[in-house]
Amino acid sequence: MLAIACCAVLTVSASTPNKIVIPNIEGYKTLKGDFHIHTIFSDGTVWPTTRVQEATWEGLDVIAITDHIDTRHQHMRKKGVFTDKCDRDYSYALAKKAAGKKLLVIHGGEISRGMPPGHWNCLFIKDNDKICEAAEANDHDHVLAMKGGLKEAHAQGGFTMWNHPNWEKQAPNETVWLPEHEELYKAGYMQGIEVYNKFCGYSPEAHEWALERNIAILGNSDVHNMFLYETDYLHGEHRPVTLVFAKEKSLEGVREALDARRSAVFAEGMVYGRQQELAPLFKACVKVKGVKWGDKGVSFTLENTSSIPVKLVKGEGSEDVWYPRYINLPPFSSVKVTARPLLIDNKQPKFDDAINEVAVNFLVETFQIGANKPLPFSVSVPRK
Repeated sequence: MLAIACCAVLTVSASTPNKIVIPNIEGYKTLKGDFHIHTIFSDGTVWPTTRVQEATWEGLDVIAITDHIDTRHQHMRKKGVFTDKCDRDYSYALAKKAAGKKLLVIHGGEISRGMPPGHWNCLFIKDNDKICEAAEANDHDHVLAMKGGLKEAHAQGGFTMWNHPNWEKQAPNETVWLPEHEELYKAGYMQGIEVYNKFCGYSPEAHEWALERNIAILGNSDVHNMFLYETDYLHGEHRPVTLVFAKEKSLEGVREALDARRSAVFAEGMVYGRQQELAPLFKACVKVKGVKWGDKGVSFTLENTSSIPVKLVKGEGSEDVWYPRYINLPPFSSVKVTARPLLIDNKQPKFDDAINEVAVNFLVETFQIGANKPLPFSVSVPRK
């Protein structure tokens, strides 16, 4: 059996301090997105162009402007005139124009109803006024209103998602999947779900529902104020982002990836998703380098090339092994690791010459492939 010893931590500074850096995975581009953003055109406090500037500064690839489309939330129309009559697509038009080619902007909107069924985002739509009209035609009934709006969104080719299912105003005592949600899911109106929302945090229930029902996993900011007011960038904080594993950086690429459920969430130093995406993502983030064999052990270096902090804990199969139980690998840092046989009678035995490969097992606590289910990770070191 083998032991692990952390010998040194070498910190490498990130080239751009406030940008979220996540590498591509094999076969796909890792796009960073925020698909739940508000502006002054509903109940936000900033102009759409500011949302573009914030996203560009943090290194995002794609955002969705999702102002509330409900009449009671609308405050402005073109040229900044306050009125009851509004153009519900104008905030998107302003953001898209400001973004140019440097940032993808998705045309979106949010339907806000009581519980059940809650709030839903509509992405890749064409006309928010029509969606609002379809929803408010049944304003007397929350579920009928939501169904009407979502039906119109889908008629426009939209992608629809359930927002913050663990929001205390929707779920004051527990996060629940109600018959109304089942009805909308079976109708094909729940293509995505927010597993993480900046104001509600992580929802293990939503994570499990996404896995069980093959729903796209998303994590977003739901920002209303300026990010500088809500995010401590000076001490390393960042907005939550949805990681989209796309074939290309385009709106079509983002949509195809979401439809194929190739997405994950990076928020508060944690990654949430499916094992089929998180395993290659971890492999892309953490490199094994500098393998050296000796009579008493093998050493290698783990290098973190991403903004994601990595926390490793002793995995199954190592119960008879002596080594520190935890290894921390901060963003853009390296940790030298030494593996050696268990001490027997206070003596250090040598490696058997017949051993051709060493496998060291970990659980990655910061990569969750289910509720309280860390990603397994093994370092296999061949003997040359």
